[in-house]
Amino acid sequence: MIRELKKSDISGLNSLPPIDWKFDYEDFLNDFVGENYFRAFVMIQDTKIVGTGNVFFRDKIGWLANIIIDESLRGKGLGFKMTKFLVDYLNDKGCETQILIATELGEPVYKKIGFAKIADYQCFDTELGQDYVMSSSIRKLDCSDLEKLYHLDNLANGENRTHLIDKYYKTGFGYFNSDNDLLGFYLPDFGRGLVLSNDTKAGVELLKLKHSKKEIRTLLPIDNNAGIEFFKTSGLKKGYKCSRMILGKQNKWNPKYIYSYGSGYCG
Repeated sequence: MIRELKKSDISGLNSLPPIDWKFDYEDFLNDFVGENYFRAFVMIQDTKIVGTGNVFFRDKIGWLANIIIDESLRGKGLGFKMTKFLVDYLNDKGCETQILIATELGEPVYKKIGFAKIADYQCFDTELGQDYVMSSSIRKLDCSDLEKLYHLDNLANGENRTHLIDKYYKTGFGYFNSDNDLLGFYLPDFGRGLVLSNDTKAGVELLKLKHSKKEIRTLLPIDNNAGIEFFKTSGLKKGYKCSRMILGKQNKWNPKYIYSYGSGYCG
């Protein structure tokens, strides 16, 4: 049985994600449950939660996220059932484009449902902190920057994500030129730390800021050559790969602007 998640279900769900995700699932759920653009579901077997799945949706675009099945029950088709349930839910919401970030384990399941891979992502980790002197072009963001943030985010992702920008911009940083044009921004609290930029120098500088702290993880599309080259020459630990997959209409996005995806729930 699949049903909508209740607040009382959340405690204990950190046991479901693989350890290498380094993901506080309970904190994530507490942050989003109740938002009108988010729904979380659980799969029940013999009164026990054995799987989960989430969706984010806005306008005609939806994201599937955190499709997780208890390790002891994998390989029995439960992941397929959860994914199909989420796809049908987003169809009912009018989503003509459905997107997800797939692990190597999940990719074959999503292909069976009709998702097609459109890009590969590579993971990099900072194991130790780095010395960093902040560029004079970087400053804290404020509400007067919001329209610029919305515009750059839309150029990168081809979506209306104003609701997520509004949620996280207050702790963010922007890279501005001498005319006060926004060339890139970093939102530390948006998932693993979203970094978007339409300028190579700005994008790399914001990555340096992000990875000046230890135990920081970034995933970015391998099509972002400047970002990939930065990580290769910085000596950061190269980790797993995953893929961006889509079902339905293609949306216009620019992987070269994505220096760090926010999270698997929204690229």
